[in-house]
Parts: sequence; C-alpha cells; structure tokens
Amino acid sequence: MFQELKINGTTLPRPDGDLEFSSVKVKTEYETEAGTTQVSVRRESKLTISGAWTLTGNWMELFRTWASMDSVTVSAFYPSKDEMTDHECQFSIDSEKHVRNARAQLHTGGLYQLSVKMEEL
Repeated sequence: MFQELKINGTTLPRPDGDLEFSSVKVKTEYETEAGTTQVSVRRESKLTISGAWTLTGNWMELFRTWASMDSVTVSAFYPSKDEMTDHECQFSIDSEKHVRNARAQLHTGGLYQLSVKMEEL
C-alpha cells in the first residue's frame, strides 16, 4: 500500500509485520416527509493504521511523545499515486512491553514491543 511512513516528518522504521488499514462506514437514518425511514451508508476515507514495532528505548520515548500529543501528521508515500499524502491523526499506544535490556542495548534503553494505532481525525 505504501513504501514510506512518517510522523511529524520523522521516517518510521519498518514495522514487525504488515500494517492494517481501514476506513470508516457512516450510517445515517432520517425520516422523509412521507413518514418513511431512509438509510444512507457511505464509506469515508478516514485513515486508520494499526501495527506493531520492536523498538529501542530512544524510539520508544519518541512514540510516547507522539501519543501524548493531541494530533500528529502522518505522511504516507503511495507508489500508485507517486506522492506523499498527509493525514492529521490521533496516535495511541495500545500495548507496550519491555522485552530485553541486553548489554548491547544499554545505551538505547533496551528493546520494546509496541502495538500502536493512528486514526485520522
């Protein structure tokens, strides 16, 4: 779907697996003048990205900073369009786990596994 993902101008490392993308369905019901109920369902192009990363402590702190902000700018490069597209999103961390604090990672604060969600506002 995309080849590059940035948050507030910072290019993210590759996720552990595939990212999940979804859009939102909006259902609207209203009553007509004749008294019948009409239903309209439309798909909005609100981007939602979910994924998992294994990161160093330095990246973990950056992800926590983004999660504490009201919104972030998520930029994705779509090869089919050959352009970067910006989306104003809310960034949240669904789960985090400290997996290793090996001697080799002492200067980076260890390794963390994160599950995150970016939802367009």
